[in-house]
Amino acid sequence: MIRITYCLLSILLIFTSCAFRESLDKKILGKWTMHKVYDGDEDVTSKHNPENNRWIKFNRNGSYESGGDPYGYNDGNWELDNEKSILFLDSKIDDDDSEWKISFTDSSTVWTGIGTPRQENFKLIHKR
Repeated sequence: MIRITYCLLSILLIFTSCAFRESLDKKILGKWTMHKVYDGDEDVTSKHNPENNRWIKFNRNGSYESGGDPYGYNDGNWELDNEKSILFLDSKIDDDDSEWKISFTDSSTVWTGIGTPRQENFKLIHKR
């Protein structure tokens, strides 16, 4: 009886884990607009999104596109580590790859940089 219960719990955990991964992958799909940019506690949105027109779109095939001032168009591929909630952007532009710890709310996503202390100080907030 204990083994059956253990097996059932294991199967339930596996299905729950798979559903969680699928939901993260589904949550990120589509177009997001940049809402805020923080360097530590300082709001630097006016520097990194002066025209309030930056966006990023995640496609089902693992590609992404982004655009807006002051940086212009960019594209590449994305991967999401569902267990760690880490997003990796592999840009087609040299030396522009980035890694982010991400979290979601109903209508927004928060990205915190990963890597150097400077990158880890940056936080981006995107909205649908």
